[in-house]
Amino acid sequence: MKARGTLVALLLPLALLLAACGGDSDSTATDPDASDSSTATDTASPTEATETSEPSETASETTPPTPDWPACGDVWVADARLALGYKGCLEGDTAVKADNLSCSSGQRIVRYDDSFFAVAGGTIYETSGPLEKDKEYLQKIRTCRG
Repeated sequence: MKARGTLVALLLPLALLLAACGGDSDSTATDPDASDSSTATDTASPTEATETSEPSETASETTPPTPDWPACGDVWVADARLALGYKGCLEGDTAVKADNLSCSSGQRIVRYDDSFFAVAGGTIYETSGPLEKDKEYLQKIRTCRG
């Protein structure tokens, strides 16, 4: 009889545990419905709309700042000198990187707006038409690629 009492004492907590688990699964079945309705409510809430717009703000924050370059109109002037370390210029707020053509000598010809060119560190030339049709530019290219 004593063994029977011990068996009941051991099985009772197991039965309670199983009953509790069954109760959890019932509440779990109810929870998805509750979370579905809260999700529908959250989706329509203005807070979520704000959270959705944050990635756009974050993306704009990761945009690199405009370089501290001179205005293109100030750089690209016929007969002026192009800086040896020229990297680019600004057209308004838009950065225009140097359009470089490497030469066999190690120099580089920098082009701008299909009408200006210069050897870095040298004189800036302005053409009257597209670079591909300018005799002086084509001669510089032949010499460059020598």
